Amino acid sequence: MVYFWTRIFVLFLAFATALIARVWTTKNGIQSEGELFEVLGDRIGLKIKGREYHFSLSRFVTADQEYVRKWRSVPRCPVCKKTLGTRTIEASGVKYHIGCFKCMVCHSGFKGGDQFRRDAWNGMVHVKHFQSTGVCGTCSKIFVKKNANPKQFFTDGRMSCSSCFHDGVFEKSILNEVESRVWKTLLQIGLKKPIGKLTIRLVDRRLLDQEALKINATGNLRGLTLTKYKITKGGKNPGTSFDHTIYVLYGLPYIECESVLAHEFAHVWLNERFIESSPPVIEGFCNLVSSEVLKKEKSKLASVLLDNLQNNTSLAYGVGYRKMKANLAQKNWNILLNEMKNRSKPPKI
Repeated sequence: MVYFWTRIFVLFLAFATALIARVWTTKNGIQSEGELFEVLGDRIGLKIKGREYHFSLSRFVTADQEYVRKWRSVPRCPVCKKTLGTRTIEASGVKYHIGCFKCMVCHSGFKGGDQFRRDAWNGMVHVKHFQSTGVCGTCSKIFVKKNANPKQFFTDGRMSCSSCFHDGVFEKSILNEVESRVWKTLLQIGLKKPIGKLTIRLVDRRLLDQEALKINATGNLRGLTLTKYKITKGGKNPGTSFDHTIYVLYGLPYIECESVLAHEFAHVWLNERFIESSPPVIEGFCNLVSSEVLKKEKSKLASVLLDNLQNNTSLAYGVGYRKMKANLAQKNWNILLNEMKNRSKPPKI
């Protein structure tokens, strides 16, 4: 989004408070030291050992909740999170410290008439300097290209910010860890592991798109499931056998890889039951399964990905997801899974 610098005003306050690390205590007694950096509705952002996490405020003791209420009542700069003191600038309805209101490329403060872009992580850049930046394909964070590790620019044209690259899944051993973590959640909501053969491959964008053409799938895909089945009549082993292949983009950060695998495992579950329906129903269901995995995670990225699901304008992936989410809110997973099973249309032999 492009913003237009509108006006500047000066405020003199008696103090400016820096971020303070404190010990946070959950209602079940677990303690962690962290810095509060944002409050989003009933969620709070804590920086713990340099990593950003999101938690529900209700999980903390009363003293911590009161601290958050007081912290939130003080106007703060969205960049540094310190209280707004001395001099402030307002642009597009947001107030900043003058020293924070600057371009990440040229490091110059924005002046009246300047156009700039801002991401969800409060990174800002002049529109005229935007070509010198990259945008993370996962979290949409803007970063300066010349300061990035060359490995953040993948050979298939994708790019990743330093945080998402650091957490990227590039090896099969890490992918196996992700798979195990995902199944813990899926089994809890009632999905069963596949009875057929399952192969998971880390691939680049070119190969993923190439395989997607086999089922006429297009778009900015992160994963893909292809299922083959064979029905055997008579003999020693009659029945239906399945062979599933899941393709996942290499280099996705751990949490996004979790959400993608959950989505694709949902497709496998549907395929083995020959469940057919419209794209909004199928993709909406798979995204709903994916959201259950994301809700288990506490990182800010998980919150960003959940928001992306909620705000997706696609008929299949967005509208379909929101309808499935509303349906689940009125029922439970057992009822919803049974409703999906009722859509089964096994092949006629």
